[in-house]
Amino acid sequence: MVKKKKKKPLERREHKRYSANAATCALKSKTGQIIDISMGGLAFSYIDRGDWSNESLELGMLFGEGDLCIDELPLKIISDCAIGNGISMIRRCGVKFGELTPKQIAQLEYFIWANTAERNEKDFLA
Repeated sequence: MVKKKKKKPLERREHKRYSANAATCALKSKTGQIIDISMGGLAFSYIDRGDWSNESLELGMLFGEGDLCIDELPLKIISDCAIGNGISMIRRCGVKFGELTPKQIAQLEYFIWANTAERNEKDFLA
């Protein structure tokens, strides 16, 4: 019997994802560790204290190395789920960036470069 090779899942993301170093995301009262980030959005983990807002579009802030901060980023929550199973209060939230200004785009490009393991300028020069 001939085994069929499994096809790689089709990548649907428009932007390359980068693993974040010690960067943080904050939405209202939620603050969490950025897991990964791209020019289209990010994922972060946070501790659930039961006071999460049901609003889907919010303004957020990113904090990175060397006091780097980007504020008033429009974020739309795409997913929010528990990490692991059992009684874990740690959740993973995926957000998509809304309409960014040219200044915010430049700040985000620099933020990704400065706060990820893949510090490679060619990825950001197009």
